[in-house]
Order: sequence, then structure tokens, then C-alpha cells
Amino acid sequence: MTDISPESAPGGPGDERIPDDLSTLFADDPASLDRLEKAARASVRDTRAGMADATTGSKREIPVPVPPAEMVAGGLVFDDDDQEHEGGAAVPAPRKSSGGWKWQDAFPTGTFDSGVWAHRKKVFLHALARHAGHSHVYAWRLSKLSGLGMMAGARDSWHYYTAQEYADMVDTARRKNLNPDIIAALREERNETARARRRETMLVATTTAVLTVIAAAVAVADVYGLLASSPAAVLMLGILSAMGLREHKRRNPDEALSQVFAMPFGTGPDVPLTDTLLNRVLRLAKVFTKDDQEITLTEPIRPAEIKGVEAKFKLPDEVTFSQVMAKREAIAAALDVEVHWLDIQQDGSPSRVSFWYCTSDPFGEARTSPLVDNPERTDVWKRGILIGFNRRGLPIYLKLRHVMALLGGMSRTGKGMILRNLICGLGLDPRVNLRLVAGAKPGEHRGYAPICSTFFGRRPERLIALLDALLAEAYRREDYLEEQGRAKLGEKDLDLFPLEILIIDEYKQYASSSIRLPDPTDEEGRRTFKAADRIAEQLEELAAFAAALNITVLVSTQDPDANTIPRGYKSNSGARVATRTGGSVQTNAILKDGATGAGLRAHDIPESLKGGAIVDIDGAPGEIIRGFFIEDEEYDGAADIIAAGRELREELGRAPGQFADQVEEYLIAVTGASSMAGGPTGSGRPGPRTGTAVLEKTTVLTLMLDAFAKAGNVDRLRTADLLQHLAVLDPDTWSWEALGVDEVPEDHEDFKTATSAYNRAGGRRLAEEIAKDLEGTDRELVTREWTVAPRGRGYLLADVRTAAGIAPE
Repeated sequence: MTDISPESAPGGPGDERIPDDLSTLFADDPASLDRLEKAARASVRDTRAGMADATTGSKREIPVPVPPAEMVAGGLVFDDDDQEHEGGAAVPAPRKSSGGWKWQDAFPTGTFDSGVWAHRKKVFLHALARHAGHSHVYAWRLSKLSGLGMMAGARDSWHYYTAQEYADMVDTARRKNLNPDIIAALREERNETARARRRETMLVATTTAVLTVIAAAVAVADVYGLLASSPAAVLMLGILSAMGLREHKRRNPDEALSQVFAMPFGTGPDVPLTDTLLNRVLRLAKVFTKDDQEITLTEPIRPAEIKGVEAKFKLPDEVTFSQVMAKREAIAAALDVEVHWLDIQQDGSPSRVSFWYCTSDPFGEARTSPLVDNPERTDVWKRGILIGFNRRGLPIYLKLRHVMALLGGMSRTGKGMILRNLICGLGLDPRVNLRLVAGAKPGEHRGYAPICSTFFGRRPERLIALLDALLAEAYRREDYLEEQGRAKLGEKDLDLFPLEILIIDEYKQYASSSIRLPDPTDEEGRRTFKAADRIAEQLEELAAFAAALNITVLVSTQDPDANTIPRGYKSNSGARVATRTGGSVQTNAILKDGATGAGLRAHDIPESLKGGAIVDIDGAPGEIIRGFFIEDEEYDGAADIIAAGRELREELGRAPGQFADQVEEYLIAVTGASSMAGGPTGSGRPGPRTGTAVLEKTTVLTLMLDAFAKAGNVDRLRTADLLQHLAVLDPDTWSWEALGVDEVPEDHEDFKTATSAYNRAGGRRLAEEIAKDLEGTDRELVTREWTVAPRGRGYLLADVRTAAGIAPE
């Protein structure tokens, strides 16, 4: 612990310093020492460190943690639960101590940075190519300067030969009507001066040298051609150009010499970013209103993520970051690029800017979700759900904890793909109870059923019951917090109170529904209420207090208007995602009132940007992103992710049906039907919980149902294909070795023979196991043959469900 007690003055009473280790004061009193340690641990329980460690109360060296690579590289999410620094700007890594000063520290920043030198090389080559491409312009300007120099030289030479300054004095004297004798004297003095100058050795030598060079150049060109005389011509051109430049400066004293050869302002994605270019852009965009205003680079310009380049600079006095942001469109126009090719962020203070500039469309190529190839467990609480990437190529995570969420946009704009990323990510965290309600086309969500604690299609009365169940669960959790004397649930409470996430897809189908239901408070059964109004009331009630209770509702809708989303729910939604909308009204309806005026213009997202969205979430406020792609047309790209999520949940006893689910129990008690994992058929159609007891233990029938789910919820499987899945699910029973077949041979013919033997043995074992499971029942399960392509003989999913005691759809 840190010693914060004042020390007595040296030499005075109490000169003994308080020791670093307080335990030495209580060496003879174990009871006091124990109380001291307990008090020390209790004092740090509510700090960032969380629980105290075994060494609390004694002096120890605490190592400085080094952040992971994703934090240093500019990732948006940090693992510190209480101190989360989220933002698009990269966080510099702390320097590791290397024993003191290094010789590299004597050089400017970026001297040994290969990225900085790569950008400088690009700037040099671009400048070289640009100047070479404009050589004809330079030649014309040099010719004009040479002509000007020739005329100025001839004029000055004549004036010197003739003593023109005396002629000026004579004219002045005549205008002033001076004595004629004075004028005559001036004229005589002029003649004498002119005669003396024409006899000067330097003047004669210079004139002779110039005329000789010209004559020699002409003679060489006449005899050997223009190429041979080019050195003399270049020399003469340089001399005349210098004379012309001096004359130009005399005529235009206020013009800088650099402007004489200035080229037109180059823009476009092929122009490397430099401080000069930035100053020109900011001046052209009217960010800088004074000629002397210029930026000051704080770091060398260097390549950044994907095809971008980043410059960090300090703004001049009287210019702030907000003024730069207000001119984003003008800056993009000055650079001749799209607005979303730029990313301008504050870099520590209002006078410092991180300017990221992409050389091509950062969203030009779709990117497949990393979960497709690596469906690993996700951390929904700390990290969030991976939904897409921003213009810098950095991943964007959506946290659905202690927040209500809203997702909206026009049809076919990528809203469904973002929702697909969300559901897949939620399925890979077993601490989440996912409840999915489809307002339309529940069939497209059928593949998610295995990980859903609740899943059903368009049924307003059941949604009302589900919202009532969540409200009851919220009040139960609130009572728990009241007993604990706490304000909200945290990550440590997830074992007792898992994260309840309800997703209502196509909410507009419920908001615009005209269905009326009987009022349960009316004993006579005469009154009814509108289902849409009741659902809106329940959502507003949940949004008012349930977020702190580990309960989240995400509403997804298309073509919203100001009245689609309940106002109370919208005002309490802290996470909003808008794909392309049809206008400013829809944009404001999804994001927030005044979003369009704040620059969040979802209706301006280019139609060519498939999956583009504006997110207003923790860590990425008002940022444009593109959602990750998970195949949903050619094949079900989410099948392996859902299968991995189901397997993970089963291992931890958190799959639907493996734990006490009070919400589903409430639904069954009220409606008499179960929608766990999509109901008995997994299609989102609730039904009786028939045959649950049979399915509580692992039998060959449950393995067959898992095999059908692993195959992508097909309606039939050939026996040979079914055996392959069973071998993966239960290798001890269904592998080649378990069925008495030798190892897989390498030879093709031997392999075909062995496969046939395995299929015959497996078919017999499968029939025997099915007979054992169904012994004593009136149910049976036999193979069937079908002629619909692909032809084969095997089992139908409907027959397996019926044999397992599950009521047919």
C-alpha cells in the first residue's frame, strides 16, 4: 500500500519513519495483522483492479501492462471492463524500457521508420513524374523569361552605353525650367561619360564574349546540327532566363519567386499526401482564411491501414477541430474524392488532428466475416459482436449490454446481413439467451433455431406474452438487486442472470398490425385491445429500466417513419445502426432527431456501397461502416457458425432445453406451446412440448436429429451420409473401427470396397439401435427410397421426429 502519512521532521520526536511494510508493526499481534489485511482487501474491491490479490497490504513492484496488438493498432474495443477507451484513433503503444538512452533517439522521429521513407519515396517519384509530364510548360515559361531577359539586357546595355541616366536628368531639368547652362553642362557630361564607358575593358570583354558565344553556337549548329550546339544554347538560355527572372521581379515586387514556376493544384487519389497539399486543401476549403495560416506536422506522414495514409498535425491559432469537421465535404471536393474516403479525428486536443486519406474506395471490396473460417467463442460483454469494418479497415464491434438497440433501413440495403452477423456472434457466447422473433419470412431465420432459446414467426399474441415474460424476469432481477443494495447487474452476475437479448426482426409488421386481442382484464370478454399498441407499451416499459438488468431488446425494421418506433423506446436506445434510407425522415427515425443536421446522413449512402451503414454506437459514434459478408444465397454460410455455437452451448449445458428457462416456461404456461429452438419442428412454429422426456437422454434418435441439424436442416439424408455425421458426433459407436472396418485404404478400388462394407455394417447397427430405442412403444422408423434428385435411400426428418415422439409440424 502507498504510504500517505506525513513524516515527522528529521531529528524531532517521532523521527522513526513509517515502514513500507505495515505488517512489521503487528508482528506480535496476529489478530491485528489479520484485521489489517482484511481491511486492505475490502478497500480495493470497488477499484479498477476489482478483487484484491494475495499481496495486498505489502509493498511490491507492479509491472506496467502492455496492451494487446489490437489496441495498439487502432482497434475499437479494449478488454478493461471499467476503463474502456474506444475510438477510431490509434492508441500508441507505451515504449518498453531498454536500459536508457539509445543512439536512435538523437535523430528526428521517423528517421528509421520504413513506412515513412516509403511514403517519401512515393512523394518524390510522383513529383518527378509530374514535373516531367509538364516539361513543355516549363519550356514555354523559360522561353518567355529568356525573351524578357533578352529585351531587358538589350535595354540595360543601351542605357549603359549611352549614359541614359544623364538624359533623364536633362529631361528633369528642362521640366523645371533650370538655367540653360546647367542643361548644356549635363549634356556635355553625358557625352563624356558615354565615351568613357565604351572604352572600358570589362565592358568590351563582356560584349566580345557574348557575341563570340552566340556566333560559335550558330556556327556549330550550322556545321554539326542543333544537338551539338545545345550546351552553349542551354548556357545562353540560363543566362537570359536569370535576367528575365530579375526583370519579372522588378515589375512584380509583391509576387513570390516560387509563384513564377507554380503548377496548377493537383488533386485526385493518385496525389500523395504532403503538408503542402494539406495546406492548399484547407485553404481551398475555406478552413484557413488567412494567408499565413499553416499546419504543423506532429509526426511524419506515413502509410496507414489498407490503401490509406495518415497525417497528424497541429492546427494554427484560431482554428479548431470542429471547424475542420464542418468543412469535410469541401475538403473532399478539394481532394477530388468521396467524403467517405476521408477520416478526420481529433488527436488529443481541439487543435490537433489525425487526418486519414484513402487512395481508393475503402469499401470497394466485400469482406467475409472472420467467424466463417474461425467460429471461435466470442465475448459479447467486453468485446461485443463483430458486425463489420470501418473505412480504415478496423473491425467494428456492437456491444449489447446495458443498452437498447435499433437497426433499420430500406429493403435490400444490407440490414439483414448486419443482423446475420449479430445473430451468429450472439450464438457463440453461451452466456446469452437469444430470443428471435420474426415479423415476416421466418423461414429465412430457420437456420438460427438451434441456438435460440426462443424463436417464432409472425404471432403478435405470442410476442405480447414474450414481452410480459421478459417484464416479469426484469422485475425478478430488480428484486434481487434491491436485496443486494446494487444499481445494476454486471458480468459477474451472468452465471445467475444470463444476458437476455430479444431481437424483433421486421418490427413494422407488428407496428402496423390491425389485429385486436381479447382484453384479459375484462371478465365478460367484450373488450379488446390493439396488439400493436400493447407491444409498443411493453417495449417502452422495458426500455425504461431493463437495460441495467442484463436485458436487451433490439428492434429491426425497414422503411421506418416517425411513428414506427415507439418514442419511449427510441429515446432510451443507446445503439443505433442505419443502412441506406429513403430520406432524412427515415434517417432521423432510426438514428435520432436531428441526425441529418449532425452529418449522419444515411440516405446519402451510395447505392453502390452494398452493406453500408452508419453506426451510432459506443466506440464508433456516427461512423460509416460496411457489414461483413456471410453467404446466404448460394448456400448457408452461417451453418458452421451455428453448429459451433450449438456445440459450445451443449458442452457447457447452455443449449436450449438444457437449463431452466423461466421465460419459456412462462410462455408454455400462458400459451400451452413451446418455441424453444424454434418449436418442435425448428421452423419457428410453436407446438406442444411432446416427447421432451425422450430427448432428455442421448439416444440414436437424438443423434440422428443432431446429424440432420449438422447437415443444414435438410429434410432427408441418405444412410451413407447419415453415417458420416454420426461418426463425427459419436466416433466410439459409429466410426470405421467401431463397426469392425479396417483403416481407410489409399487405393481407390479398395476404398470403394471398404466404404460399401462400412455402409452395410452401419446400416445394420443403425436398425438395431433404432429398434432398441423404440422397444415398448407403438412408433417405428424405417428407411425410405426417393426418386427426387439426388436419388437415394435413407431417412426422412419428419419420420425421425415422429419416432422421437415430437409432434409433427
